[in-house]
Amino acid sequence: MGRIKEDIQIIRQFLSNLVDSVIKWLPRNKHKWVFGALGGFRDNPKYLFYQTIERHPEIRPIWIGQNKHDVDYIRRQGYEAYYYYSVKGLFHIMTSKVAVCDHSLGDINRHLTGGIFYVNLWHGSSVKRVRWQAPDDFVRRFHLKNKDEMRTSFRFKMLMYQAMFRTPDLCLAPSTAHAKEFFSPMMDIPLERCLVGVYPRSQFLIEGKKAATEFIKKYEPHSTIELITKLNDYQKTYIYMPTWRNNGADFISQAKIDWGTLNDLLNRKNELFILKLHPFTQIDTKQLEDYSNIVFYPTESDIYSVLPFIDCLITDYSSIYTDFLMMNKEIILFVFDYDEYVKGSYELENYDYYFVGKRAETFIQLLSIIKNGEDCHVPSEQYQRLMDFFWSNNQFQVDIVEEIKKRILI
Repeated sequence: MGRIKEDIQIIRQFLSNLVDSVIKWLPRNKHKWVFGALGGFRDNPKYLFYQTIERHPEIRPIWIGQNKHDVDYIRRQGYEAYYYYSVKGLFHIMTSKVAVCDHSLGDINRHLTGGIFYVNLWHGSSVKRVRWQAPDDFVRRFHLKNKDEMRTSFRFKMLMYQAMFRTPDLCLAPSTAHAKEFFSPMMDIPLERCLVGVYPRSQFLIEGKKAATEFIKKYEPHSTIELITKLNDYQKTYIYMPTWRNNGADFISQAKIDWGTLNDLLNRKNELFILKLHPFTQIDTKQLEDYSNIVFYPTESDIYSVLPFIDCLITDYSSIYTDFLMMNKEIILFVFDYDEYVKGSYELENYDYYFVGKRAETFIQLLSIIKNGEDCHVPSEQYQRLMDFFWSNNQFQVDIVEEIKKRILI
């Protein structure tokens, strides 16, 4: 970021904070809640939005969209949604009592949020040290003297205010252990602000195919139904979901996947390989259009309601690994860039201890695992340990909406 752009951002954030200091004294409607997510209508806020509609008629849920396509889609379903810089969008942000996000308040709008009760559902249960748990990265990026200056530097505070200094009033953590070791220090909040419960997006990983099918028919585009119907035609289905490389590297090329050889093998075995990339990953999709047994995951379809229909996950360092664990299905860790990735800006905490299972360090190894039909379930002696750490509350023991209502005194 250039110096001039940084200065503009600092001024905007400072002025926004001044406005918020006044707005926080204005009345807010406790029964009106706004929802939003980074990157579109997705992730935990999306699923809690639908749960609120179905189970809590006393709450008026409103989606604040970062693009007009999502707003139109939600409105066609008969629900309330507004663009986040529209007049009505800004009005509802300014008058709603609760904001539900998955990254920061910037998911709805960084302005006019003074006095709002900020709920962060987060976007994955992993072992990446980020935000306040990765101070060295920020010291380097912002040319600070040391990590203590993160607290005292006005410039740093204004530039990182939304992500790090506007802390959530309530954060959802998937287990008590995870709340203590990751979420509380990562968010810089006391432990009592961490609510332990199941991610809304993970409900179908517990409830199974029937519940997922009902949800898809009700809320997802028709292409999702077409996909899960298509899966029945294959002996086995794989989905490759690599994590985002924060250095922007073309890791797909680095993996040296021979798509033609892979497709021939899958065709002989009547198996399907689905490629689901992080939204920020760039790849030429045309190179895969002519393969019979390799397909891209439909961009308009949400992944979590489809996961119960997938047989094997192929991933690397992504939190999708911990989600998929809930179903006790096969997992392959394709870690061709292990040494490079763990030395990057994200500090993986004890990756080898928490990410257990069949590993492929090269494409040749991955191809061999698929060819031989190796059993890729996480060993039973390791499985329960991982479940205890990542999902100690893997049943619906907590009603998130009811917990929020208690904390805002409805």
